[in-house]
Amino acid sequence: MGERSGNRRQFNASSRSKFIKKDKEGVASVIGTIMALLVFLTFLTMFTNTYIPIWMKENEKSHMDDVLNQFGDIKGKIDSLVVNAQVTGQSTINMYQPFTLGSDGVPVFASATAGYLFLKPTGSYDTGINQSFNYKLEGGTPTAFNDNGGGCLEFYGPNRYYVQQWYTYENGALLIYQQDGMAMRAGPSLNFILNGDGSVNVQFDQVDLIGKNSSVSGLGNAGATIDLIYHDPQTYDLCQSNGDDNGNLTMVFTTRYNTTWMSFIRETAMEAGLNETDVDFTLSQDIKTDEYRSVYEITLTIHNVDQFTHNRGYVIIELEY
Repeated sequence: MGERSGNRRQFNASSRSKFIKKDKEGVASVIGTIMALLVFLTFLTMFTNTYIPIWMKENEKSHMDDVLNQFGDIKGKIDSLVVNAQVTGQSTINMYQPFTLGSDGVPVFASATAGYLFLKPTGSYDTGINQSFNYKLEGGTPTAFNDNGGGCLEFYGPNRYYVQQWYTYENGALLIYQQDGMAMRAGPSLNFILNGDGSVNVQFDQVDLIGKNSSVSGLGNAGATIDLIYHDPQTYDLCQSNGDDNGNLTMVFTTRYNTTWMSFIRETAMEAGLNETDVDFTLSQDIKTDEYRSVYEITLTIHNVDQFTHNRGYVIIELEY
């Protein structure tokens, strides 16, 4: 009985030894698998934290460049419609402008970035233009002119990796805004001519956007149908309210892009030889609505104006998605 008991003890010890050796081999396999997973997760983390943001930033920047080109296209198409109406006397050509709302994403790792397109027609509280002056009818009778117009088409890109930007077509100008500033990428048709007698001739092409206050948003493509329904070219001989020759022309721009409009108007007038004084012209701004991207009213008064050439186009825009 004692020998059997000893054999059992020896057998059990040998079995435990073999079992422990196999268990060590299993631990090594688990450790190797964990190390491989850690290496994979390290590369995945580097990919998602470094490469994906760079990739998405390039996608959003490329998208904003495309939107800028599309806004340039819509400005060119409206200008072409106005010129065609001036030449032919008719406004029968309709145009269509596509817009890319969203930027591309990265499959699995990052979703696409949506965009917003707004149509703010004449009468909107944050965009427009008012002009007031006196002009002479036959017989020298002074007549007051005071009228509103304008409107804008605006795109907002709420980018997550690239800087957030706004692009706007307003009063014939192409404007861009981002948090660190704003700029005018294409100017309107506003010209000053200083005559030899000190009087000034002014020419302005005004674009009134007509339609419903509407917006579209998303990741796909949208479009805008453009229809110039009427073009009204007029030349006014300005005068004072008492009928004296030459008068004042006042233009009030309602806009969120105050800095760019102020700079453009001031530089254009000074290049024509006008000085910012009570004799030539005055320029000022006031806050209309104090909010994020505040709304401003910019008042331009040009003195001693002889003739004002006012080319006005009425454009219907409808957004489609």
